[in-house]
Amino acid sequence: MNPQALPYGPAFGLGVLVPVTVLLLVPLVIAARRAGSAAGTFVVVALWLRYIAGAYHLYMFKPLAGGLSGNALLSIGVTAFGLLFVVRPANLALKWLLPVYALVVLALVSATLNGDPAGGVNMGVKYAYMTVIVIAVFQALRCDPEARFLSWAMVSFLPLLVFQALSLALHLPKGSEDGDGVVWVGGYNHEAAFSVAMMTGFLVGCFARSAPRVVRVAFLAATFIGILLAGYRTTILAFVPLALATLLSGLTLSVRRDQRGSMAVTAVVVGVLLVSVGVLLYSTKFADLGAFLSDPAGLIKSPRDFDYLERRVMSARPLIWSSYIYAWAEGTPLQHLFGFGPESWEGLFKVYPHNTLVGTLYELGWFGVAAMITLWTVMFVAAAASRGERFKLVAAHFAFFLLNMATMPFWQVEGLAMYGLLCGYTIYAARAAARPRPAPLRLRDFAPG
Repeated sequence: MNPQALPYGPAFGLGVLVPVTVLLLVPLVIAARRAGSAAGTFVVVALWLRYIAGAYHLYMFKPLAGGLSGNALLSIGVTAFGLLFVVRPANLALKWLLPVYALVVLALVSATLNGDPAGGVNMGVKYAYMTVIVIAVFQALRCDPEARFLSWAMVSFLPLLVFQALSLALHLPKGSEDGDGVVWVGGYNHEAAFSVAMMTGFLVGCFARSAPRVVRVAFLAATFIGILLAGYRTTILAFVPLALATLLSGLTLSVRRDQRGSMAVTAVVVGVLLVSVGVLLYSTKFADLGAFLSDPAGLIKSPRDFDYLERRVMSARPLIWSSYIYAWAEGTPLQHLFGFGPESWEGLFKVYPHNTLVGTLYELGWFGVAAMITLWTVMFVAAAASRGERFKLVAAHFAFFLLNMATMPFWQVEGLAMYGLLCGYTIYAARAAARPRPAPLRLRDFAPG
C-alpha cells in the first residue's frame, strides 16, 4: 500500500496494481472476443478501462498532457474512438437524445456568456461520452436482442470486486465520508464514485438475462454486498428500488405462469421484511435524513443561519445546497436563466453541489434545470412504454433519480456510464415496444388460394 495516497485513505501501490491488472486482462480479452458485435465489445472494454483507471487514481488524477489528467485523456480517447469507429451517424439523430444535446448547447452558451468557453467544452465532452455509451448499448442490442453482451459486460466490473476483496483480505479500509466508521472501496479514491460504479454492475446483472443463473445470482450478490461495504448512504438508499424490483421480478418469473400470482405476493412480503431489517440496521446512519425530510424547507436557508447541529445534518448537504442556491440568487437576471457556467463552482466552493438539480441551477440556470428534468422525464416515459422488463427499467430510472438528489452522477464519469447504459437499454426497449407485433398465423393463411 502507498502511504502517500490521497487524504481520503490508502491506495494500492504499483506492486499490487500491475500484477492484478495483468491477471484481469485475461477475462477481459475473452469477454471482448465473445461480446458478439463491435458495439458490444466497445461497451465491455470502455467500462473496464474506466474501472481499472479508478484503481490508479494516484497517477490518473495528475495532469499528463495539455493540463489534462490521465482520466480526462482516457475519457476523451474512449469518446473519440466510439464516435469514429462504433457509433453509426444515423443513430446520433435518435429523438430521445435531444435533451442531451440541449444540455450541451446550454453549457456552451452559459460558458460563453460567463467568459469561460473551456468549461463548456469540458461538459460537452462528458455528455459526448455518455452519448457514445447510450448509442453503443443501443446498437449492441439491435445486433443481440437477447442482450448476451451484457453477460460478458459483467467482466468489466471485476476490477471493482477484486480490489475490494483485496482490501478486505489485507484489512485496508478507509474512513467514511461521514467520519463515523470505515468503508471498503478497494483502494479507490472515494466511496461515491466507487459505489456508483458498483451499482452500475448490479444494473448490468439485472438485465444480463442470458447469463447462467448461478453466475448471474452470484454476480448480483457480490455487487449487492459491495455496495453495502462501500457504505455510501446516497447509493445505498437509491439502490433500494432497483434491488427490490430485481428480487420481485426474479422470484415471480422463476415459477410457472399459473403460480406467479402467489409468488408475487410472497416476494412482496419478503421485500417488506428485508426493508424492515434494513431500516433497523441503518436507523442510526439515516436518522438525520428523517430529520431533514420532516421539514426540508426549514434547512434551505442562508448559510450564515445554520447552527452547529444543522451543519452536521446529512453530512452538511443542506448547508451545501443552500450555499449554491443563495449564491445563484445573488446573480444577474441573465445568470438566473443561464447560470454561472459549467464547473464555475471550482475554486469558489470547497465541495461540489451534491445534488444534480442544485448544481445545474448554479451552472446552467433555469434553462438547464428544465433541460435536465426533460431528459429524466423523456427516459422515464420511454421506460414506462417498454415491454417485458418495464418494471425493472422504471425502478432503475427511479433509483437513478434518487441518486441525483444527494450526489452528482452527471459530474462523475462512473455516473455518466451508468446512465448511458440505462438509457441505451431503455431506448432499445421503447423502440421494440413501438414496433407492431406480427399477427398470429391462422390455418386459413395456409389454404390454397
